[in-house]
Amino acid sequence: MVKYYYGVLFNSVAVIADSVHTLSDSLTSAVVVVGFRVAYTKPDEEHPFGHGRAEEVAAIIIGVLLCVAGYDFAVSSYNKLVSRETLVYSLTLVLVLLVSAAIKEALAMWAFRLGEKFNSESINGDAWHHRSDAIATGLLALAILTAGGTYWWVDGVMGLVVSAFIVVTGGKIVLDASSVLLGRAPSREEVEEIVSVVKKVSPKVQSVHHIHVHKYGEHTEVTLHVHLPDDTSLSEAHEIATLIEDVLRKELGYEATVHVEPASAKRLKNHAD
Repeated sequence: MVKYYYGVLFNSVAVIADSVHTLSDSLTSAVVVVGFRVAYTKPDEEHPFGHGRAEEVAAIIIGVLLCVAGYDFAVSSYNKLVSRETLVYSLTLVLVLLVSAAIKEALAMWAFRLGEKFNSESINGDAWHHRSDAIATGLLALAILTAGGTYWWVDGVMGLVVSAFIVVTGGKIVLDASSVLLGRAPSREEVEEIVSVVKKVSPKVQSVHHIHVHKYGEHTEVTLHVHLPDDTSLSEAHEIATLIEDVLRKELGYEATVHVEPASAKRLKNHAD
């Protein structure tokens, strides 16, 4: 609110846009808190895998609102350039922006530590949101200080720059959250880690394939297929599959479902290919 007040006072659309960017950080942090609260709600009959994806739903809403706000401020900045309207230069305005940038960077560092501690992508994303705001505010302060009230176009140009920051941040939030909701494929590193853990369970595991990973916040469901020798008894195959599920739960925290196939099925498939 302090930045918004000084933005209005000195007729700076760039500072007003930056204040909205800062407000969006607070909203995003609130969404993270609410998302965590919902995510840790116990599974129920309608949501057997829990409510972990509530974070992504809320993040998409915030991301869309950010993009709309960024677009509105880009239009305002463009109109200001066209009309050649200038801001009222003040050293006080520069000091307010520098203090704000320092506070936002401190919040970013704190959020990064929390994200590392809880291994949370949403907290790390929120930390980058704070850092992007700190960078944008610092650049804005530097531009206004350098211009010294001489260059009428600085405020409009920086307004466009800050607007771009807002739109890019909002777009990244939407894309990341949407990817999770749509069932993002596991990374190569995740697949290699799963295969490594599974193959250590028994020398009879000849191959691991058809790995699917479904994430619901802190809860992760994994399905996979393994090939065992054709002469493996049903009871032994069941024992190996159960052991794989237990090891994945213990070492990676995944709830796994294992489908067992005879090794001959792999040979037949390769021959058909």
